[in-house]
Amino acid sequence: MTSNDENSRRGYLARSIILTIGGGALGCSILTALSCDFIGVENVVVTENAFSDAPYLKTVGLFSFNSAANESCEHYRTRLLHSNFNEWFTIGQIASLAAPALGLIGWILVLSELLISQCRFNGSFVLQNVLFIAAFTFQCCTFLLLGQTQFCFYDKMFHCTWEIGSILSIIAASMFYLCSILLCCLSRPKHFPNDHDDRECEDDKV
Repeated sequence: MTSNDENSRRGYLARSIILTIGGGALGCSILTALSCDFIGVENVVVTENAFSDAPYLKTVGLFSFNSAANESCEHYRTRLLHSNFNEWFTIGQIASLAAPALGLIGWILVLSELLISQCRFNGSFVLQNVLFIAAFTFQCCTFLLLGQTQFCFYDKMFHCTWEIGSILSIIAASMFYLCSILLCCLSRPKHFPNDHDDRECEDDKV
């Protein structure tokens, strides 16, 4: 087995690892957006119009909530860009949609390296890294929902508890960031089966 074959095997293994971690990040990111348990605010009175039907909240999510009166998730009745929430909460909602979208594009580009046996275009590594970093940044921005201060800071003290949604968001952000680091550190797969055709794939090495 030649050194090129060995490097190619390592490259494919590296991309498989990144795909696995990236897939986990996407799953956690999507579950974050779907969760109604991002933060716990039990027995906090909220008078916003968005919660006119549930003045006593139990948990708050990015797109749904759980009131103390029942144990089921309910969606907010307001529209995304025309809601009664402040701009910080709205940015958090938008970020929760942008993070998995950008992460999915980066994941697909990494997958293409395993499925398409030809040279990557110049800068593909940079584009993948930028997408995962952007996904990491937007995932962190989901915590801007805390800017809706009556949830947790109604008397200038923090009264919320971290629920499963916030934990999943932290995990997703960490995994997106780990993908970007691995893209920098691990080798890339060889594009052509011909060992002698190295000049056409000089971007094969990171």
